[in-house]
Amino acid sequence: MSVVEYHKLASSAKYCTPPHFDFEDLERKYWKNITYNPPIYGADVSGTLTDGTVDEWNINRLGTILDYVNEDYGISIEGVNTAYLYFGMWKTTFAWHTEDMDLYSINYLHFGAPKTW
Repeated sequence: MSVVEYHKLASSAKYCTPPHFDFEDLERKYWKNITYNPPIYGADVSGTLTDGTVDEWNINRLGTILDYVNEDYGISIEGVNTAYLYFGMWKTTFAWHTEDMDLYSINYLHFGAPKTW
């Protein structure tokens, strides 16, 4: 599925965020409906939307200690010292993993509504 196809699906009446009064109302709707019509989540997509020649805001060129793991040992750990893309829609849920808690990480939003933590 392409990014354009995913966006079209996520924006459809079946998958879009329902009308709500506030975040508490939206959270109630989430828990009430999470098992019905489950969301489609694009997780762990290796890659980046940044041109490889760009230094500014390039997640693959942050200049961290993890760069030495790759340089010194030739070890590339996808999603840890390489960029991953995630595609979400209403009701997609992402659990924190060990690396999210134990290592430095960065997230940013390319497009759409902000995450709710």
